[in-house]
Amino acid sequence: GSVLCLGRRAVSLSPVSCVPARAMVMKLYAHPDNYKTKKVLIAARYAGLEIETPSGGAATSTGRIPVLETEQGCIFSSTAIARYVSRINRVVGLYGQNLIEGGMIDSWIEFCTHELEVPLCTWVLPVQGVFPEVKEATACAKEDVKKALAVLNNHLLHNTFMVGHSISLADIAICCALIDGMSLVLDEAFRKPYGNLMRWFDLCTSQPQFAAVLGSVKLCGAPGKGAPAAKEAQPKKQAQPKKEAQP
Repeated sequence: GSVLCLGRRAVSLSPVSCVPARAMVMKLYAHPDNYKTKKVLIAARYAGLEIETPSGGAATSTGRIPVLETEQGCIFSSTAIARYVSRINRVVGLYGQNLIEGGMIDSWIEFCTHELEVPLCTWVLPVQGVFPEVKEATACAKEDVKKALAVLNNHLLHNTFMVGHSISLADIAICCALIDGMSLVLDEAFRKPYGNLMRWFDLCTSQPQFAAVLGSVKLCGAPGKGAPAAKEAQPKKQAQPKKEAQP
């Protein structure tokens, strides 16, 4: 970035901070088990940040989570937080090596949000018991998930990572968005056509920074084994008619 000299003072005009990550103290108020929280925590590990995850605090004043509390102020929305964290340490390269790579990363993050997360959550959240399943919506969601996975699989045919030659925020965001689906609904048969995607997914989750946050990722097995199926209600037995009293 360019530097503006004012007398003996040098002021950096770069939009990306080069402040050592360890010099910054941050607190993240978020649901610990949410895949969006894990996205931020993985990015923080790559950037060398130690982010505390307490409860309350800044979340109370904004009325929503996730919220990242920094020395300069608060940032809300998981994507905004992840982008901020990824830009803190440019040496790591989570936001690419140049402007075009940064634009590509943003493109894939937008794709992840609108084309992958929306249908996948429509499919996964009922399995997690968040809201009742609407079968028509689930059927449409499955088809949309297939389309999104096909796009990713085709892209990864000739690319080891989503953008460039190393892990970026695009890889982190998409991998985290897939975690619940891979564990609960994307069974072995469903995953079979997406060999490139699965190679990439295994590569990402095997990285120390991912493993430290995600732990061991267990993939959904055969159809129906990803999560306990809801038991069908048994029909009630009809009450036997009482015998009439004998005169």
